[in-house]
Parts: sequence; C-alpha cells; structure tokens
Amino acid sequence: MNIMDYLDMRGDLTFAERSFNEVDNLIFSELAYLDMNGIVDDSIDFTVTIAELCEKYLALGYDQSYIINDPKPLLQKAAETARFKDIRVGAYVDKVAQDEQVQFACATFVVGDGTAYVGYRGTDNTIVGWREDFNISYLSETPGQSEAAAYLNRIAEHTDFSLRVGGHSKGGNFAVYAAAFCKEAVRRDRVIEVYSNDGPGFNQSVVESKQYASILEKVTKIIPESSLIGILLSSKVKPKVINSEVKGLLQHDPYTWSVRGTVFEEADGFSSSSLFMDETLKKWLNTLNDEEKKAVVSAIFDSFDASGASTLTEMNENKWVSYNAILKAVSKISKTTYGEVAESLKKLAEAGKDVLWNEAKKSFEQFEQNRRTQVESQETDGKKALPAKG
Repeated sequence: MNIMDYLDMRGDLTFAERSFNEVDNLIFSELAYLDMNGIVDDSIDFTVTIAELCEKYLALGYDQSYIINDPKPLLQKAAETARFKDIRVGAYVDKVAQDEQVQFACATFVVGDGTAYVGYRGTDNTIVGWREDFNISYLSETPGQSEAAAYLNRIAEHTDFSLRVGGHSKGGNFAVYAAAFCKEAVRRDRVIEVYSNDGPGFNQSVVESKQYASILEKVTKIIPESSLIGILLSSKVKPKVINSEVKGLLQHDPYTWSVRGTVFEEADGFSSSSLFMDETLKKWLNTLNDEEKKAVVSAIFDSFDASGASTLTEMNENKWVSYNAILKAVSKISKTTYGEVAESLKKLAEAGKDVLWNEAKKSFEQFEQNRRTQVESQETDGKKALPAKG
C-alpha cells in the first residue's frame, strides 16, 4: 500500500473526522511539485481549491512526466477525495535563476483545522536545481534556503494559522532550514511540526548552530531503507527508516513508500548499501575543505552550463551537442582545478576502499569471536558429558 492506495482507503475522511498524519504530510509535499503557473499566484488569498487546481491544470495541458515523481496522478486522485478536494492553495512561488544558482518553489495549503502546510518543492529537472543540491555541501546558506526562510516569515506574518512545514528531497532540506532560521517568534510560537521526506542534511556550520538545535524536537525525518539522498551531509535528527516497494536508489521515489493505515511501515534499519554509501561519503567529505568542494561542484556544473542546456531533458535530447560542449569545457579547466577534482575523486575511491576494509575486518573479527564461542561451548559440553569416576 502506498500514498495512492491511502487516498483510496482514507480519502473519504475529512481532516475534521481524522486528524493530520505523516502520510498526509508526504501528499502535500508531493503536491508542491505541481506547476501552478497561471493557476495559483503568489498572493495570500487562498481562493483556489485542490479540485479547482486539478481542473485548470488538466485544461492547460501541463505535462510533468519528465520527473520521476510526476504529481499529476496524485493531483487527480486527491481532487476526487473528501479529504483533499476542498483544501485551499495559495502563495505559490516558482523561481529558477541560473545566475543566482537557485531553484526554489513552494505553496501553502490551508488544511481547515486551524493549520496550514507550507510545502517546499524538491529538485526538479533543471540543471541549476541539481547544482544547488551540491552547493549545500559547502555553503552555510544557499539562495534557495534563504528564500525558504523568508517565505515562511511571510506566511506567518499574513496568516493566523499554526504551521506545519515540509518537503521531499531538497524540499525537506528547505523545510528544516526555514523552520530553524525564520524569525524566532515564528519558530517558537507558530511552527508546530517539520517534515523532511528523504531530504539531505546540512553543512556542519548549520548543524552546530543554536537555531538548528532549537527546532530538533519538532522535526520528523523520514528515510527509506536504501536511501542515498536522505543520508547526505550532517543531521542530528534520528530518522524514521521505512520500507519501500522497490529496491536501491529508486526508493527516493515517494510513491514507492509503504503505508500501513495512517503511518509509514518501519524497516528494521538501513540497508547494507545505504550504510556503505553513508560511511563512504562521510569519509570523503571530511577529507575535503569547503574550497575543494566548491572546485569539484564548479568544475562539474560549469561544464554542464557550457552545453547550453538548462534542463536534464534538453541535455538528453541533444546528447552529442551537449557532450561535445562538456568535453570542450573540461579541456579548458585550469591545471589547479583539474588537480583538485582529480585528488578529490581519488579520496572518494580511497574512502570506499577504507569502508570495505573496515567492514571486512569487522566481519572477520565477528567470525573469530563466534568460532571461539562455539569451541568453548563444545569444550564445556564435553566436560559435562564425561562419566563420573568411581
């Protein structure tokens, strides 16, 4: 059972009949991926319902099938349910600016129980959006994170709702950041819950800040067992590790997350592949300073920019043009930058080998311990079995 099945099973119950839960959180965070341009503006009047949003979205012929978590099927199903169809949507913002290296979008959903859900969109199909993901590793604040905090302050200033804040992928990072670095009164008195749905962590300077520490008790971090995105960078929140209907990296797709009733089905823990990547990436990132991280990210994405494509789809549609432009850009990288990139990749390989060696060493030590325990047990049993003398 996934979130689509949840809508079939629980969609007839309004929020007045059954209170908000963590599965509802994920649905709102996915609806934040919708292209609402021409339907919902940035004003805080909340005049459009989800049912009306769906009708106008379909009439405009919007197609977002280029992203793995295409929100269209979810919108259509939610618009038919008593639980979601009358939810009002407003304050839609959609900003992509390559020169600022920012991809930021969000909307606010009025739940009808005195609360509103501020939903931040995760990474979309734009190259600048992916670049900002990587920038998080070495910047204490990205432009998108700054926009997220300012947006939350604006919603709090112009409404009286208690606020839940959340998002999927980078949207989860934005949600936590906004809740931590909004105005103190908003953080303390208005924000009641924060959800990071497989969202990455932060630069160490953010994690060590008093603002971040002040909202930890309000944060729920949900991560599938084979997560890669959600384990990136630093976080002090103990995650809820959940099952998925698929394996590996495909688990980042929230439509595969296993639902049981009104909660996500918990897993026994992280998969071995997720643990391996977590240890490897942590070791690697700890060997690089911020300037080295910046050099790696700049080298990669400057070459992508040189292709002339603004989205991953455009790069894919013009493969050879894009690849040739990227190769030309790579050939012009300075020896210093090239050396930094090569050295950082060497450190990544070494980190992976270190993790494998440590795991092998632990497995051998455990094997030896088990063998000694077995031998001691056999010797004890042998002594007990000896016949008494006399």
